[in-house]
Amino acid sequence: MTVSRRNVMKAGLATGALIGAPAYLRAQSGPIQIGAMLPLSGPQAQAGEASLAGARVAVAMFNEAGGLKGRTVDIVQFDDKGTAQGAVAALREMESKRVNLLVGGIQSPMAFAILPALPEAKAVCVGSASAISLTHENFSPNFFRLHPHASMIYRGLGQVVGAKFRDVGKWASVCFDSQAGRDAAASFEAGYKTTGKKDAQFAAPVLVAPTAPDFKVEITNLMNSDVEGLYLGILVGPAIAFLQQARSVGLTKKLRVIGEGGTDLVIARAMKQNTPENLWSPGAWYPDAEPFKSGAFAKAVYEKYVKLTGDKYPVGLTASIGHRCTLGLLEGMKKAGSTETAAVQAALKGLTFETLTGPYTIRAEDHQGYGQAVVANLGPSAAEPFYAATNVTFYDESTVLEPATPGVAFKF
Repeated sequence: MTVSRRNVMKAGLATGALIGAPAYLRAQSGPIQIGAMLPLSGPQAQAGEASLAGARVAVAMFNEAGGLKGRTVDIVQFDDKGTAQGAVAALREMESKRVNLLVGGIQSPMAFAILPALPEAKAVCVGSASAISLTHENFSPNFFRLHPHASMIYRGLGQVVGAKFRDVGKWASVCFDSQAGRDAAASFEAGYKTTGKKDAQFAAPVLVAPTAPDFKVEITNLMNSDVEGLYLGILVGPAIAFLQQARSVGLTKKLRVIGEGGTDLVIARAMKQNTPENLWSPGAWYPDAEPFKSGAFAKAVYEKYVKLTGDKYPVGLTASIGHRCTLGLLEGMKKAGSTETAAVQAALKGLTFETLTGPYTIRAEDHQGYGQAVVANLGPSAAEPFYAATNVTFYDESTVLEPATPGVAFKF
């Protein structure tokens, strides 16, 4: 066969065009790449690792079901280190790899950092950050929140705790020094007062840094007060450190009830039989409790999780962040029949899909997801894994979801 100079040039131009094209135009028969921008090091690493495990489960089951028109999905992961700077670096890395479908922004500082750059990167991101403004004054058409925002989570948690502990009159709050932290504390207070003691006194929140390792001052002040209940709005590593330090001086025994911000079983896995008996948490997945134990979808997800990780005791963050966010992105891609950013964005609007807690819907107007939420009482257990979730309580998130007002500030 004779190869002409014209054909060589045509082939070179075609190759160059493909190299410069987005991922969805390249390698149409190869795996589809989606990005996972998660904190895989630093104080939030446990949240990132749990989320990545959930993402892997969602992708594995999607691929086994045929993928997108026969094409499988691969995860490209990047450690955002749980910081705003790390999140921006992760997005730029994804952009350089032409990965346009992302799971990330799982906490508010990271979400705010990437929000302005998503349109420029021609990317769509599904995340779980709880700052209320993400679906209000800071709304972005390129970001979808498949997780309750602070008012939804903590108003719901406060309502459940209030129904169980109706006469706790004096409360303290410890939360991150951020708008999301302050929103959360205000929402918990509002929720508690709807079902608990109407005139309960809530002290002004004690604000701490997201990377704070030592809480001796805060704990000493609480020990010297007459506080009965605590809203603990710090997460993952700092939450565990606080509770371990509080236990060592008897604060966890002194308090009648602790409502925590969502670290959930990550706390119990770390503290095991030292887990406070009075700890209440917004969770997402308790495989030994109904309806998770006998539901067909939940059982299939659990079996796949154990097969992929070798771990029999998943934590809720695996489900609520990693699995649900990734599954939503995949279902949006499937509905669109495409990996093109605009097509997936359009498909995610109004999408309803099955999750571990049942059907989940993404509101078209403001990209806020909602479904069934769950709160549980965590505590120690004599049997392996030496912790347990009891009093598992569900509520409909639509009952704590405000009207959609994208671009307009939320008012309590």
